[in-house]
Amino acid sequence: MLELLVDEPIFIGFKASRALRHLLESLGNADKKYVSSEDSGFLRLCSIGEDLYVGKVVHEALATDRVDDIRRNILSILRKLGPAVPLPTTLRIFACRAVNDTYTPTVDDLTLPPSAPALSVMRATR
Repeated sequence: MLELLVDEPIFIGFKASRALRHLLESLGNADKKYVSSEDSGFLRLCSIGEDLYVGKVVHEALATDRVDDIRRNILSILRKLGPAVPLPTTLRIFACRAVNDTYTPTVDDLTLPPSAPALSVMRATR
């Protein structure tokens, strides 16, 4: 039997392509508010290992009819930031939990070398 974890957040998003990472690195100050490593009403940067993911964190129970609305919202924000960047049609859903409260990556941190602190604010659980 599995226990349902109703108090854990859910991350809905996708692995950032090289083109999307480049776009995020080049965002101006006015657009950086749309993508953050902190919880916000917009998009969140998370990681699985060294892979960067972009999406939304949902803190409340999620009904299936909201999933497509959230997907459209994520893609709409990214299209506003970079209309020419190819985006996926399918997003992934992960249960998640905070793993590093002392390091808060930002969009500016995307250019850090692999030896720098991990871009991990959230980690997917399996």
